[in-house]
Amino acid sequence: MHALAKQHFPREYLARMRLRMPWFATLTVEDPFPRFVVLNRIPAKGAPVFGPFLTRDSAQEYEQKVLGLFQIRRCAEFLAPAPEHPGCMYGEMNQCLRPCQCAVTVEEYATEATRVAEFLATNGKTMLSSMVMARDRAAEATDFEQAAYLHKRLERVKETAAARDGVITEVAQFSGIALTRGPQACEFRLWPMIRGYWQEPLTFSFSTEQSRPASLDSELRVKITNALADPVDDSSQLEDLAIFSRWYYSSWRDGQWFPFRTVADLNYRKLVREISNLAKQNTELSLEPKPC
Repeated sequence: MHALAKQHFPREYLARMRLRMPWFATLTVEDPFPRFVVLNRIPAKGAPVFGPFLTRDSAQEYEQKVLGLFQIRRCAEFLAPAPEHPGCMYGEMNQCLRPCQCAVTVEEYATEATRVAEFLATNGKTMLSSMVMARDRAAEATDFEQAAYLHKRLERVKETAAARDGVITEVAQFSGIALTRGPQACEFRLWPMIRGYWQEPLTFSFSTEQSRPASLDSELRVKITNALADPVDDSSQLEDLAIFSRWYYSSWRDGQWFPFRTVADLNYRKLVREISNLAKQNTELSLEPKPC
């Protein structure tokens, strides 16, 4: 539908489809004092971009929770650091390193920005593991006050990580396969996405009564590996991710998403199990008596 609308209505196809662009989060690394921002586009250059988020509100909620864990600035102005700068309330509450008032150097601020980038890359998993170890060491040393402080901060990190949907990852690594039903009984469609770009769909017929020359797992591996040997990226990455967001986050979604970093990492066992379940459901529906 997207391809046809783009072909016949090149100037208004997005409005006709009511296709809204998804929201992303990233660091503004081109700034000497980077900020963590939310935007509905993918910058051509810069730090890794994470998304797509369900809505702008969900992206901003995650943004505020992340900012609450670190001391990077929240102001949007282009900074001209000076000791006489008035600063802001976040600096007064020790929630900002106050680069505007020359309280830190560019290098010191970059260290904090690097911590934010590491948090985004793993959604806090690395930070969580180090904090758990630090809390346990404090408890073993009977420093219960420090252990209680770390435990409270640990809960905040978990809450922040939970605000980000599990499907959200770096856009440049956003790969997976969507499994949906096909137009015919026991026919299924595999919709691969590589680095945020949709690839040509694969049609796969499967019947529980049909004998196959090879196992379903082997057949899937060969077919998917051959189809994705030379992925294409000549479409609009932003629009492809917008289509994914409309499908994945919708209440009417009929299908499953199987993410992977490389094709070799795809969970074929889970994919085979889901195809088998759908095939059984189709068989049961076909055997149900139809009303007169």
